[in-house]
Order: sequence, then structure tokens, then C-alpha cells
Amino acid sequence: MISFSSLIGIILSMALLAFSVHRETDDWSVYLSLSSFMIVVGGSVTVTLIGYRTKYALSALTALLKIYLHQPITPKSLVNDVKTMSDWSKKVQDEGNVAFENIAKESKDSFTQYIFQLASTGYTADDLRNFGTTNIEEHYYRRLQESLILNSMGSNTPALGLVGTLLGLITMLGKLEDPSKLGPGLALALTATLYGLLAARFFFLPGAAKAKQILSIERFRHYLILEGVTLMAERRPAMYVQDRLNSFLDRRSQYSPTGKS
Repeated sequence: MISFSSLIGIILSMALLAFSVHRETDDWSVYLSLSSFMIVVGGSVTVTLIGYRTKYALSALTALLKIYLHQPITPKSLVNDVKTMSDWSKKVQDEGNVAFENIAKESKDSFTQYIFQLASTGYTADDLRNFGTTNIEEHYYRRLQESLILNSMGSNTPALGLVGTLLGLITMLGKLEDPSKLGPGLALALTATLYGLLAARFFFLPGAAKAKQILSIERFRHYLILEGVTLMAERRPAMYVQDRLNSFLDRRSQYSPTGKS
């Protein structure tokens, strides 16, 4: 599914730019320059590949595309997570450590599999909390590289636009004896700066911010699951697990067996 907030944002931004251009001229071709595009976008990609390992650079570009997809973690899904953890705690109360192993096998979520598999070995709640916290934080900071790389690309594109501007000005200076040939150099100088600013402000920097937000929400959910598992390891009753996990959520959207928050 598509993320409507991201999609609407990019469509509205492009529409506003198109409307502004249309008010000033009907000749859209003056804003198009393949040379400027190659300098700004191609240059940004190559600089990123030089500065970062390939797998991290490709991961960052993938994360930029993923912000336009619907994100699975929502307030409603978190409420369902609390319900699920409450149900699982009843299962653990009845079946003991075997329930941890069965839940790990049935789950499709990698972190849930990991932490429940650990719990099935009989580790104490403190051990589970230590292992889980380390795993969550390492995963978070490893994936945070994506946002940092996108921020770097957002910083590089205006600078690369300036490179295009300088190249355009040099081209103009080389043809001062023939004023009729100044146009291409001037077009390169101005469109490169334009492309650099647009790429930074409409794609890379917003993409970096949203990628970090998505990652932070994922980390929050992982801590919610970790808390539930440690409480199960302590053999806390299902009602205690439910109320404790509800304290993580917004008071306006908490799980209640009666259907009322």
C-alpha cells in the first residue's frame, strides 16, 4: 500500500511548483536540463558511493523509496500488539517455557522470534532485558545510517548545484565574443542550482527525517514487546501485562478487553 501522507506531500509540492512556473511562462523546456540533472543527482549518488560502503548507500536509497509505502506500525497495530501479548501471557501461564518456543516458531516478526526464542531457554527476566535492549539499540543505530546518509545527500546536492553553476559560468565566459551562444551556459548555471535545492528540500532531507521517524517507531514497538516478554518470564498475570503495556500507549488509544479505552 501507498503512504498517502508522503504521496500527497510530494504531489502538492510538485503541483505548487508547476503552478508557479505556468504563471510565468508556457515554455517548460527552459527548466529542463539533462546536464544539470546528471551533475546534481548523478553526482550525489557517486559522492555517496565514495563516502559510504555500497550496501549502506543502497540501503539508504531503498529507505528513501520506502517512505512512500504504507507503514505497518500504527496506533491501532500497537493496541493489537498489547492484546496479543496479553493473550500470549495466558498461554505462558498455562504451558510454561514451551509456549515461548511455540510463539517464536509461529511469529513472522524477526525481533519477536529472537526474544521469544531466548525466553524459551529459561533466561531470567533481567537477562532477557539486557539481551533485548542491546539487540534493539544495535539494530536502531545500524539502521540509523540510512537517515544519516540521506542527510548527507541532502547537504551534497546544493553544493553540487553550485558546481553546475560554476561550470555554466565558465562556459559563458568562454563564449563572450558570441552573445548568441551564452544561453546554454546560463541555463546550466541556473538549473543546476535549482535542481540541487529541489533535490535537497523535497526529497533527501524530508526522506531522512521520515526514515528516522519510522525507525524510532519500530524501536518503540520492540521495547513494548521486550517489556511484555520480561513480564511473562516473571510469570506476571495477563491483567498485569495488559496494564503495564497499556502504559506505553497514548491514553486515548489503549487496549481494553471490553473494546473501550
